[in-house]
Amino acid sequence: MQLVDRLKSLFIKTPSPETENEVDELPKNITSSLNQQIQGLPCHPKYLEIVQSTLEKALLQWQNNPESNELVILSSSIEPLSQIIQSALANWNNENIEDIKLLSWSNRPKDSWNILPNLQKDLGLSDKLDVENSSGKFKELVVIPCLEICFLRQIHGLNGIEFLRNRIFEDHSRFCLIGCNSLTWQYLDHVYNIKSYFEKTLLLPTLTGEEIMEWLTPVINQLEFKNNSQDEEKQLAKIKENFDYLSSISEGFSSVAAQLWLQSLSLANLENIDTQTEDKETMLVEYKKVKLLDLPELNHDDRYLLFSILLHKEINLSHLALSLGEPESIIQFQIEKLLRLSIIQRLNNLFSVHPAYYLKLCRYLKKYNFITD
Repeated sequence: MQLVDRLKSLFIKTPSPETENEVDELPKNITSSLNQQIQGLPCHPKYLEIVQSTLEKALLQWQNNPESNELVILSSSIEPLSQIIQSALANWNNENIEDIKLLSWSNRPKDSWNILPNLQKDLGLSDKLDVENSSGKFKELVVIPCLEICFLRQIHGLNGIEFLRNRIFEDHSRFCLIGCNSLTWQYLDHVYNIKSYFEKTLLLPTLTGEEIMEWLTPVINQLEFKNNSQDEEKQLAKIKENFDYLSSISEGFSSVAAQLWLQSLSLANLENIDTQTEDKETMLVEYKKVKLLDLPELNHDDRYLLFSILLHKEINLSHLALSLGEPESIIQFQIEKLLRLSIIQRLNNLFSVHPAYYLKLCRYLKKYNFITD
């Protein structure tokens, strides 16, 4: 009922116009502001609860069976899995765990050959297993929220993954919680048969329309929606229908759904407002039906570059060039083209696939026999 009450407050009564108002896109400054608010939203409680409950069960199994000392959380490569795992552990306690060692770095080391030594130092894991000193601990949780930053697809770039695979297999005195996107996980299985070493995996569920609506409510509350002279019951039914549709076309991925939701917003009173201002109080908004964005025309080199970005989740220019075995100048030219087409995005000099194009890109790459989520 609380969610329904909040949604009722979103709508204001407006008189029926004699002619339909012009519908147009939201001003870019408003869209940017809303997008920043979406990026700052906490993770949906559904994700936190399922990570915590699954981890609790896995730890209990570990106490009874020391060889069962790992859990891998999988999700799409465009979902904020690292944030979900860290949020789930923020206020979490377990009587069987005395120490949590969380990988402290959020980006790959500048020099990719330093991934392995940095990984060992950060997590306190020596090159060789000390069986005598490690026996009987069973109190330490090692957390790697984003496995993608622990490797780079190049010569010696997978040493960190190989080390973790062997260490977890040999050292049963520590429990390891790992987050990874499913595309990367399939790739590592192809290279290392990694699924044989990490048997316990959890694929995060997707969100329903109601859950997406609940998650976005703090941002929705920043807007005023045109009523169209409908009563509250019909208006609520309409907005729920819109979010069910968003859940369907986004396949329940929160990042995709959020971008499609932004695209679905239109101005309902364009002639009465100044689109250069951020005066939301005079701005009425309504929904329009949206669909997944069509991919621009891509060539052979684009496909390999986009696959490499998906594989590494996010990556800088120098690492991307290394992974593709090409000079940075050539890769930079490709990157600039894809940025202009908006199929990729840049944040803090890290490139990632734009969520709005993600689903169609996966289907497109699959036609060319690339591994996809």
